[in-house]
Amino acid sequence: MRLIVKSIPLALLALFTLLAAASGQIEGDYEAIAPLPAKHSLDVVVLEEFLNFTCPHCNNFRKAAKPLLAKYGKRLRTENVPILFRGQPDFPLRLYYIAEKAGRTREVKEAIFDATFLYGVNIYDPKVVGYLARSVGLAEEFSSNYDAEWVSHKIREAQRRADSAGVQSTPTIVLNGSIRLVPRSGMQAFVANLDRIIAQLLKNER
Repeated sequence: MRLIVKSIPLALLALFTLLAAASGQIEGDYEAIAPLPAKHSLDVVVLEEFLNFTCPHCNNFRKAAKPLLAKYGKRLRTENVPILFRGQPDFPLRLYYIAEKAGRTREVKEAIFDATFLYGVNIYDPKVVGYLARSVGLAEEFSSNYDAEWVSHKIREAQRRADSAGVQSTPTIVLNGSIRLVPRSGMQAFVANLDRIIAQLLKNER
């Protein structure tokens, strides 16, 4: 049975929160897509972020989530899963996965988002992606691996993971393969809800 927690009137939300607390369930606004971990049972929370590099909400989450990521440090393991919307070329994803193999995902993720939202360039233009590869020092790696089968496999696998998690919009966050969250009422509220849920999953620090 799936547990669905959605935006509801405040009185009902308060009631559900009390019931969840009493039953030991994770409190917050989310959808359970697999059996939930017990409260305060995890040493590390795995956060999968399904994103699209031209999604303005993903760009907003990138900025709003930085304090959250810093707060939990090594107790929060993040996995970026960039995906495409229908009809979008896969050039930026190819650069991202080549950067991942080189251990440069954070730098390249920032560069691609900035290209879109700060500089307003078309990141689906192969010349733009080639420029980004050069700007982060991955020109040779990008040139030699651009059309490699392992890169194509990574792109297919990202879409498979998104389909398996029931991703219908971005950003979608999945915690430990069981808790799916999407923004409903503003990015700050979304990050606060995410923070609340992560705190319930992690073991209490001694």
